[in-house]
Amino acid sequence: MEREYVWEGTYGDRTSLKIILKKILKEQDASSLQMLAAFVNNNPYNLEFFIVISYEVPQKNHVNNMIELFEDKGLTQRKDLTLNQMISEIGNRRFNSCTFLDEYSVELLFDSLFFFPEISELEKKGYYMIPFGKKQQVFISHSSVDKKEVEKIIPYLNAQNLPVWFDKCSISAGMSITNSVQEGIDDSNIVILWITESFLASKWCKTEMTAFIKKLIEENCLILTVLDDGIDVSRLPLFLRDIKYIQKNERSVFEIAEEIVKSIKNNK
Repeated sequence: MEREYVWEGTYGDRTSLKIILKKILKEQDASSLQMLAAFVNNNPYNLEFFIVISYEVPQKNHVNNMIELFEDKGLTQRKDLTLNQMISEIGNRRFNSCTFLDEYSVELLFDSLFFFPEISELEKKGYYMIPFGKKQQVFISHSSVDKKEVEKIIPYLNAQNLPVWFDKCSISAGMSITNSVQEGIDDSNIVILWITESFLASKWCKTEMTAFIKKLIEENCLILTVLDDGIDVSRLPLFLRDIKYIQKNERSVFEIAEEIVKSIKNNK
């Protein structure tokens, strides 16, 4: 009787799993092990990583050994998911997937499934990697005109376990925009103010900025101001002029994101 198991791993901590996958493939041949595959979602708003393994007529102890290996590694068995569901999501462009035939294919194919680096690689570069809870999420206040530029920093923040409140991915169809933004502000104690001419011309952006100034005074929060080139700090509200800001200086999005993360770390 066929049996299948779906295991959820951590996108940012996956390389050590290669040893386990190779061990299973080496010890359990095709007469017992029907399939071992990986499904990876590289969408920066929803990074996901799953291992799917199935047996047709498993040999003695093969299933128990597999379960023990994955549980010891901290993976979660997702009994609510099936292989058919995973495959159907490939059609929706949710997953990149590959099936491992032997231990050599693991070495050849595994790393190519992932677009973003592991936590350990980011830590080597000095990034702050301790996860933030809901009350420490990062709110990005920006003009809709600048949305395409601003959203490019989100993958760098999410890849470092920094949860981000961003209207495009935090407000679903049917939800109240006003209520959602208010909740986002209430639940965030870090804000990135992406100051451009469009931001300064937006009444909505000014309202968000005022809300975080109030929060700074009453509750204490971290305000990171990113100033577009050509905008003088004197155009900011008085309470923000004394806070050191980040100047874009025609730098890349990655460089800006790097400085943002370092600032969060230094203000821990």
